Amino acid sequence: MTEERALMTRVPDLQAWQLIESIAPVALASRLFGVASQEQAALIMLKGYEFGLSLSASFEFIDVIDGKPAIKPKGMLALIHNSGQCGGLTVTDQTDDNGKPYACTVTMQRINGFEFTTRFTMNDAQNAGLIKSKGAWEKYPANMLRWRAIGYCADIVFPDLCGGMYRPEELGANVNADGEPIEAEYIVTTPAQPAPAPQTAVYTEPPIPTPEPAMTLADLLAQWPAHRIIEVYGGIPASAAQVAEAKEKLEQADASAS
Repeated sequence: MTEERALMTRVPDLQAWQLIESIAPVALASRLFGVASQEQAALIMLKGYEFGLSLSASFEFIDVIDGKPAIKPKGMLALIHNSGQCGGLTVTDQTDDNGKPYACTVTMQRINGFEFTTRFTMNDAQNAGLIKSKGAWEKYPANMLRWRAIGYCADIVFPDLCGGMYRPEELGANVNADGEPIEAEYIVTTPAQPAPAPQTAVYTEPPIPTPEPAMTLADLLAQWPAHRIIEVYGGIPASAAQVAEAKEKLEQADASAS
């Protein structure tokens, strides 16, 4: 990798993305990697893939702290060693006369000659409120100092290789002697259920009764003979209204006779 390409990342092709999508449910179901959702697992693998990590190694080097991806100091160191950009790296643990660690100094150099040195001390940790009773800072001070110093130095010398990601402790997570988060907060979110569609009242017009067709004179003659009509009605009806009137009188007469 040349200096000009140090800022570039691998862009996943369709095949790589399909592989990530197929592994994400398995990573979640296995409960081996501490991921809270398939989407989180997929994006951790995607971030690692862009950095050149294997998909499984992505879970070892990248955590999600308070909703943000964070790279462990070991991960930063792995990227630096694998980049071809490191021109030198020294780590110096410092102890007092009793052999008790009190500081760590780290120097990193790029192949273009840029060099920087950081030093992290127990006083720095005390001032930052990192040292807690029976915590990792009391049990493994040398390791804790070392990873802090490495992380801060990498931020200055190789920010491009680390993609600008924070380290877990910068996002508030407590870490162990290996720089692993031990109090990372994984929030499992349940996808919101879609709200039921509003019920729209549908008003249906009652069916309009179809009026019976008006009786004609022919219909009247079909039921009663002419002489009966003349006898009851007093003549032959001419209009539709007269036919209806005659029909009513004839029905009444028949009803009275029965």
